[in-house]
Amino acid sequence: MRIDYVINKVAQTHRGQSEGDVAQAIHDQLRAVGVVPNGRQIAQYANAISALPQLPPNATKR
Repeated sequence: MRIDYVINKVAQTHRGQSEGDVAQAIHDQLRAVGVVPNGRQIAQYANAISALPQLPPNATKR
């Protein structure tokens, strides 16, 4: 459950960024919740998240 939470959180905040930045964010956040990251899995998640288009800015923010 913690891994899913972290991946979803990073997918919302880092999508479309470089694969290295995404991987570092996943690694850091997994460590913060007490999960020892698996490098191969982090690379796969980072590759998928970096390929996503960036979200447009929130139109309701003012």
